[in-house]
Amino acid sequence: MVTITAASIEWPKEGKKQGAIIDSTGKRWGVWADKVGTFQQFGTYEITYKTNEFRGTTYYTIDTATLVAGNGVQPPRPTPTSIHMPPRSDNADNQRRMDIFVCGAFNNIMANPNTKPQEWTSEGMAGMIKTLKTVWLRTLGPQPDPISSTRNNDMNDDIPF
Repeated sequence: MVTITAASIEWPKEGKKQGAIIDSTGKRWGVWADKVGTFQQFGTYEITYKTNEFRGTTYYTIDTATLVAGNGVQPPRPTPTSIHMPPRSDNADNQRRMDIFVCGAFNNIMANPNTKPQEWTSEGMAGMIKTLKTVWLRTLGPQPDPISSTRNNDMNDDIPF
């Protein structure tokens, strides 16, 4: 039996069968995917392990582990990379397109050397984003408005020309 303290815990990468425990000395210990979640960061374990030689390198895989002392910090679960997403609606597609437009335009405005983003207030930035959303809706949106004077209230008055 060997005693180790888990300094960090690595979940298996996509398509891999093992994750790893990096102990306090920096040594890497392989752990099967179904056992990674049982380890605690900074927990101390008595372990048994197996070794495997591959291309001149010795790999260590934890066979059994018993918690000797721990702090209760479980490793965060990885976010799944292949989630089945339901079909997107037209509204969701339009919202995504608008978000992309607004982000790109806002980033360009902020990167412009003639603007001073450090002087902007949160209200000013929110107003700019609202303006960009309006621009998208009127020009690129699902049903852009026709360009006409009927939209401009300043032009719709009773003053004859």
